[in-house]
Amino acid sequence: MNATPSLTSPVSRALARPWWLAPALFTVAAVLGGAWGYRSSPIVHGSAWLAMPFALPLALVAASWRSSSRPDTRVRGLVLGAGGAVAALVCAHLTTFMLYAAAFVLWGFQGGG
Repeated sequence: MNATPSLTSPVSRALARPWWLAPALFTVAAVLGGAWGYRSSPIVHGSAWLAMPFALPLALVAASWRSSSRPDTRVRGLVLGAGGAVAALVCAHLTTFMLYAAAFVLWGFQGGG
């Protein structure tokens, strides 16, 4: 006679797997890095549309939350999460650099005077 396995709820099975730990840490790192990067850049005094480039790092971190049983997709999730966290940290400074570069190019086309 075979023993019947004990039934566990789907919530306890989902929390028993450690796959969610890395995406959770990347999400916290992206939020903290994005806030620190935004507050330490000069675009914090600009209008709200200058915060739009933060959609890309948040999308990368959101993509790391897709769970899978295959090892290659787990590595992909880790790379996307780490890339999103780093991008959130430097996104405001890259946006500032691009705005300054565009301003200098436009100033140069106008004759510099």
